[in-house]
Amino acid sequence: MRGTDIRRLVTEGASGEHRFVRWWRKENDFLDYDLVDRFLERLSSDEEIGGVELLTMNDMVEEVKRITGERLTIRHGESGDTVEWVHGGSGGERTEVCFLTPETLLTIYDVETHGNPIG
Repeated sequence: MRGTDIRRLVTEGASGEHRFVRWWRKENDFLDYDLVDRFLERLSSDEEIGGVELLTMNDMVEEVKRITGERLTIRHGESGDTVEWVHGGSGGERTEVCFLTPETLLTIYDVETHGNPIG
């Protein structure tokens, strides 16, 4: 599908709950996730894409949990939802606690997959 077809499909299909898009190349050798708005901003009309799927926050939480396993915990509190993420780094294992936002989920996903979801 061309970028114009993808843009129409996404804008017509997206509801207020859809915050993410999962997209892949027509060769099926690359899969990525992005925020709907950012994806549409970067999409050129002549770009060829294999397909897209719209995702909600819950869908993306499940995908990130699939990648991180037991190292990701969602906590619901009076001041908002947070994500507790245990991960390794150059200084060893550490725990980060952040507000649960679409951007936080994408950052965790990118770090966990090293920016290469299909490798």
